[in-house]
Amino acid sequence: MAATVISVINSDYCVANSIKLNIDMDKGVAYINDEVIFRVKEPSISLRDRRAVCDVSGNPIFTLQKKLITLHGRWEVFKGASTDSGDLVLSAKRSSILVPHKKNIDLDVFLAKNTEEIVWDFKVSAGANKKTADISARGSSTILAKMKNNRGMFEVEVQPNVDYGFIMALLMMVDEIDHLKSGHNNHNTTEVAAEAFGEASALIAIDAAVTTDGDDVTADQP
Repeated sequence: MAATVISVINSDYCVANSIKLNIDMDKGVAYINDEVIFRVKEPSISLRDRRAVCDVSGNPIFTLQKKLITLHGRWEVFKGASTDSGDLVLSAKRSSILVPHKKNIDLDVFLAKNTEEIVWDFKVSAGANKKTADISARGSSTILAKMKNNRGMFEVEVQPNVDYGFIMALLMMVDEIDHLKSGHNNHNTTEVAAEAFGEASALIAIDAAVTTDGDDVTADQP
């Protein structure tokens, strides 16, 4: 019986044995056996907190960006250097809208073909302090990858036949969500402000929808 292969970013990143993937998020570099396999490139200014991940030759593997107006804190991953909707690979969002500060980071991950998003395809469960994280697939009790944070280095055990480029993308989301939540990171304050603006705008839109009756919108009079 053939082993199940989970390929999301690229089947070249699925290998028959388990691997140790080390990710230095501060430097934006990922290693296997002390050899660089990925580098993260970012623009000088990005309201969407955009990141491109490249191979050692500088070829873009995927691009990660955050949606500006979203209640759940949605992230999107695209093929190569693209951000076109037709090149969407997957998206992920917080499992709950109301997440207290220092609450665990849980992400529901949806493949691009899962347009209805009724049920997630993959789940990321991480501690609020980013000390650990587990990644699993719907319908399976097997953990696809486990991360342990060793003084800023993400040490990741990836199971056989699991796309480690995909795992890299999901752990980048965990890292970025924690940065934006805490407000202290390597990112500029414009990005943090954009996150807050997006959340506030979405809440205003919901409030307007609730108070709408036909074509009239109720409002408190001065």
